[in-house]
Amino acid sequence: MTDAPRKSGAPAQFGLVVLAGVGAVALTWLVARAWPDLPVERATVASVAFIPIWTLLALALLTWRRRAAPGSGRRRLFAVHRGLGGALALVAMLIFGSGVGAVLDRALARWQVVHAPAADVPPVTEQPLDAVLSGLLAAHPDLVRSELSLHPAAPEHPWIEVVYFGPTREPVRVDFDPRSGARVAEGRGPLWVVRELHRRLLTQPLLGETVLGLLGFALALILCTGLATRRDWLRNLVRRRRPAQPLAMRMHQWVGFFTLPAALLWAWTGALFGLTLIVVPIVGGAAYGGDRPALMRDVLASDRPPLVDTAVPRPDLQRALAARCPVVDEHLADAEVHQLRVRHPGLASGTVRVDLEGDGLFERGSFTRAADGALRDCRALPAAGAGLQAFMATIVLHYGEWGPAWLVDLAYVLLGAGLVALSWLGGALLARRRERDGEARSAERLRRWLYGLGYGLPLATAALLLLSRVPALARAEDLALRVFVAVLVLALLLARTISRAPVLLHGALVVLLAAVPPAGWLVAGVVPGPVEVVLVVLAFALLSLRRPLAPA
Repeated sequence: MTDAPRKSGAPAQFGLVVLAGVGAVALTWLVARAWPDLPVERATVASVAFIPIWTLLALALLTWRRRAAPGSGRRRLFAVHRGLGGALALVAMLIFGSGVGAVLDRALARWQVVHAPAADVPPVTEQPLDAVLSGLLAAHPDLVRSELSLHPAAPEHPWIEVVYFGPTREPVRVDFDPRSGARVAEGRGPLWVVRELHRRLLTQPLLGETVLGLLGFALALILCTGLATRRDWLRNLVRRRRPAQPLAMRMHQWVGFFTLPAALLWAWTGALFGLTLIVVPIVGGAAYGGDRPALMRDVLASDRPPLVDTAVPRPDLQRALAARCPVVDEHLADAEVHQLRVRHPGLASGTVRVDLEGDGLFERGSFTRAADGALRDCRALPAAGAGLQAFMATIVLHYGEWGPAWLVDLAYVLLGAGLVALSWLGGALLARRRERDGEARSAERLRRWLYGLGYGLPLATAALLLLSRVPALARAEDLALRVFVAVLVLALLLARTISRAPVLLHGALVVLLAAVPPAGWLVAGVVPGPVEVVLVVLAFALLSLRRPLAPA
C-alpha cells in the first residue's frame, strides 16, 4: 500500500496549514514574550520570524507521517506544489507582474511627468518648503487637523511632492516647482493603478492587504515545495546528460533556480506587510502588553499625540531641517532628506518628523520636533539593535529602496519578469498535464486564461504609458483606472471567446509600445530618450517573433 497523495486530500492539507498557522502564532507570541532584549527588539524579531516559522511548520506537517514509505514526503510536497501552484498560477502572474509595474512607476516617475520642472534642482535648504506649506494651509484650512507628507525635490523627481488625505480620506498628490513654489500639477501619474493593484488589489487597504498577505504566504509555500518536484533536481540542472523532459519543464526549473531567493524574500516580506492585522496584536500583546501606540512609536517612529486645538505659530520647516540631532549626525552625516511628515501644523499638538535616507541598506533615520521646537525623538538605524534592523531591512529589500537606484530597479524588473515567466510556465505544465489526462477542454480553458492575463497586463500597462504622454490626461487618476480595467478585461474576454485572440493581442501590444514615443513627441513635444528607445526595441523584438508567446 503506497502513501501517494489523493485528489481528495486538499481539505486535509488545508487543515494542516491552518494548524501550522496556529502553532506559528503561539511560537511568535513566545518569542515576543521571552526574547532577552528590549521590547522593541522582541517585537521586531518575532514579527520577522512569524511567516518563516509558519512556512516551516506547514512543510513539516505536510511531510510528516508515522511509518511512512521512503519518498512519500517528497511526493506529498509535489502534490501541494502542483495543486496549489495550479490554483494560483494566474494570481502569481498578476502579483509579480503588478510588482514589476510598481517598480516601473517609481523608476519612470520623472519620465511620466510631461511638464517636469528644470533638472537643476536646488538643494533642499533652498527649496520653498515653508511657502508650499503656507499656501496649502491657506487653500485648505482643515489641514491643520490632519497630516501632510512633503517630499523635497531631487534630480530623479525634480518637483516638491505633497501628499495629504482629502475629505473622503482619499490620497491627494500635488506637485510644486522647487524654485518658485508654484503649483505645477495635481494627481498621480497613470501607473499608480499598477502600483496600488500590487499593494492592495485596488480595494480597501484592510481587505486588499490581508488577502495579499495570505497569497504571499501561499506563494512562499509553492516556492518551497517546488524544491521537491523532482528527486535530485539540482544535480539534473547542471549535469550534461539529463533525463528526457519537456522544454517547458526544464525552463521552469532553471527560472525557478535563479529567481527562488528573490521570490521567497518578496513572498515572505509581502505576507508580513499584508498580515499586520495578525502580527501586530501578537507582538504588541506579548512585548508591549497591548500598548499599540508604544509599539508604533518604537518601531516606526510614529508618534500621534492627541489633538490639542490651540493655535500656535506655523512650524518653520527649514529650521526643523537645520536642527538635527546627535545620533543622526553621528551615524547618518551623508544621508539626504527623504520626506517631512507634518502633523497638526499650526496647533499645539503639532509635530514635524524628518526622515533621512542613504544608499546603504541600513542608512535610515529620523528625528521629530514638537510645535515648540523641542526634540521628541531621534534615531538612526545603524545604532539600533539587530531585531529592528532586520525588520526595517525587510521593508527596504521588498520595495528596492537601497543601493544605486538604476541598478536596483533593473534587477527588480528582471527578477519580477522572471517570476511572471515562472508562473506562466507552471500554468503551461498544468495545461499539458490536463491534456494528457484527457481533460482537453480544461487545458484549453487554462491556456486561454494564460493568454488573456499574459497579454492583458502588459497591454493595460502600455495603455497607461500612452496616457502619460498626453498632457491633458497625464494626471487623470480616474481615467487611468478605467482604461486599465477596460483593457485588462477586454484582453481576458477576447482570449476566452476568440480563437485568434493571441495573434490580435500580440499585435495590439506591439502597436501600443511603438505608439508611445511618437505620441509623446507629437502631442506633448517630448524629445525621445532612453525610455522611448527601450519601448521601440521591445516592440521590434515582439514583432520579430514568428508567433505569439504561447503558454505551452
